[in-house]
Amino acid sequence: PGPFGTWHPMGEALTPDVLLVPMLAFDARGGRLGYGGGYYDRTLAELRARREVPALGFAYGGQTVDAVPHGPGDARLDGVVTEAGLLRTG
Repeated sequence: PGPFGTWHPMGEALTPDVLLVPMLAFDARGGRLGYGGGYYDRTLAELRARREVPALGFAYGGQTVDAVPHGPGDARLDGVVTEAGLLRTG
């Protein structure tokens, strides 16, 4: 245990083979409307700085929009899994 009795991981952190990303909406170019914290964007940027890690979103087809606003810190998805199957983006 660490300070205040909290648990801490031992050893080096593993890099995942794929990042599964939640969202509110998405577009065909891999734009993703998240929940506003930027946590997945920052995590994906850090992972991709080490090596390429694909990001797949999970959503219903009804969450598709024409265009999601895209800022400089927003990471694009490599694909979205819906009830209809895998939509490759980009």
